[in-house]
Amino acid sequence: MAPWDLWLDYHRRDADGLTHGNTRNVRPGATLAPCGHIIVGNEEADSAVAEVVRIDDDGVVLLRVLPGTVEDNRTLLHPPSSRS
Repeated sequence: MAPWDLWLDYHRRDADGLTHGNTRNVRPGATLAPCGHIIVGNEEADSAVAEVVRIDDDGVVLLRVLPGTVEDNRTLLHPPSSRS
């Protein structure tokens, strides 16, 4: 299983600096909620923690990817995640 809650292409950023994901790429069982934090990543990049800014009606998820590693930001994950 992938170590992230949401598969994300880090290059899909808008002019506001938010990264765009899609609800169809959410790991089964993961919960997305505005103001929540999740682990994001893909096969070609390190995982990171991101703040969910907004979820649009069409399934677009706007995220603020945080600097640092998952370990650096693990305390933001609720409940704390054991994934790396």
